[in-house]
Amino acid sequence: MVRVRIVKTASGSFAVQVVHYRGKRAVIRKHIGSAKTEEDISLLKDMARQWIQESSGQQSLLPEKTDDAILLGKYKYRGFRYGLVETIIRQIFNILGLDILDGKTDKMFFDLVLMRIVEPTSKRQSQRLLSAFFGIQYDLTAIYRSLPGFSRLKDEVENQLIGFAQKYLGFNFSFVLYDITTLYFETFTEDELRKTGYSKDNKVGQPQILVGLVVSTEGFPLSFTLFEGNTFEGSTLIPVILDFKKKHKIRMLTVVADAAMISHKNITALKEAGLSYIVGARLGNMNKDTISRIDQELTRMDGAFMRLTTTDGFLVVQFSAKRYAKDKHEMEKQLEKAKRIMEGKQERKRNKFLSRNTKTKYALNTAVIEKTKRLLGIKGYHTDLTLPEQTIIDRYSDLWQVERAFRISKHDLTARPVYHFRKQTIIAHLLICFISLAVLKYLEIKTGTSARSVMDKLKSITDGRMLNTLTRKEIIMRGEITDEIQALLSKINSPH
Repeated sequence: MVRVRIVKTASGSFAVQVVHYRGKRAVIRKHIGSAKTEEDISLLKDMARQWIQESSGQQSLLPEKTDDAILLGKYKYRGFRYGLVETIIRQIFNILGLDILDGKTDKMFFDLVLMRIVEPTSKRQSQRLLSAFFGIQYDLTAIYRSLPGFSRLKDEVENQLIGFAQKYLGFNFSFVLYDITTLYFETFTEDELRKTGYSKDNKVGQPQILVGLVVSTEGFPLSFTLFEGNTFEGSTLIPVILDFKKKHKIRMLTVVADAAMISHKNITALKEAGLSYIVGARLGNMNKDTISRIDQELTRMDGAFMRLTTTDGFLVVQFSAKRYAKDKHEMEKQLEKAKRIMEGKQERKRNKFLSRNTKTKYALNTAVIEKTKRLLGIKGYHTDLTLPEQTIIDRYSDLWQVERAFRISKHDLTARPVYHFRKQTIIAHLLICFISLAVLKYLEIKTGTSARSVMDKLKSITDGRMLNTLTRKEIIMRGEITDEIQALLSKINSPH
């Protein structure tokens, strides 16, 4: 691929050349000329791009300019735009199958997604930044009025993303990952949806909602569901998975979820629905016989595992040396706290190793301490699958993909706090974050690096807005595409 290169000459001028690279060596295809002033250099660069297009048919990454727009004259800087970023995100939007969202109102929806990815902020600030970064103008009142209507797009968006995952990511419903998180509101007023409950954001007393997320094993988002803020997270698994199965006419599916979702009732419901499962096991709640058998039969070698049959299907347990060190450190830390509480040196807080023998006196709970010691370094998994134990463990380990999806949503996309209060508007806000997450996960999957890193690199290439003071016309001058950025673009646009 040829490109424009500028090198400083011995005379102090700057030579503008068209080159291509053979390995690390630049081969000059055309010497355009030399100049000293910015205006002359800019004109030579335009001539070089024109030569490239005419001689090789290679399209420039710069927008087309009219002849009189590049006449030599004084230029006045009028700001910048994220033109390359917008182009790439619009391409991904279409690749994901979301070009179905056309029409004037739906273009506003896409532009809000675009802004959420580039600079996540409030809708009021998004309106201002859309104008500053992309030259896109919207009336703020029109944005607020349109938001509730965007919630109607939820099912269609999910269908398109699932279709993309099936076609290009090899997704076939064999395994889906499920987890739930909380999103808080900057208010202390509850309503039918926003309620106080156990907060994963440590926002005690502030109303929240629960959001259940279904993703593929790569972490690509497939579906989300909204729940009232005081909902017990374990009760969300069955309605979400059964609705997902019915909506997409799935015959066979295995859901992977953490220990918070496990209950005998949930496992029974999954079995009755013909669904398979891999869920985390709460070993501390197991009966004494099961714990004794694990303690006696499981080899304490790193990676060793065993399988038992229980009323909740198979129980697969594995020993990890790394987990043992972590569990042992945590137990010793909690025991130290327990002893300080007993000695009156620390205020009473939750501590599983303490039991109360009078209203003011505490004693060490030796039974719990002994059980904890026997389970150090051991992790358990419930499943109905007869797959090899390591496969079960590997599939459960994929749950970090959901946790990462939540981190991207909460931090990179600033999904919280939520400033809306009507249910349809809240759904629209979540849908904007959901699609933004899909775009960022696409970038991660294609480039093999973090989405935020990719976005930072893409945002480093801006379009300068220059006013030609002679012609009074604005021209757009895009920053040079470095080899690193070009490699990223090649990965993003590579065939699926």
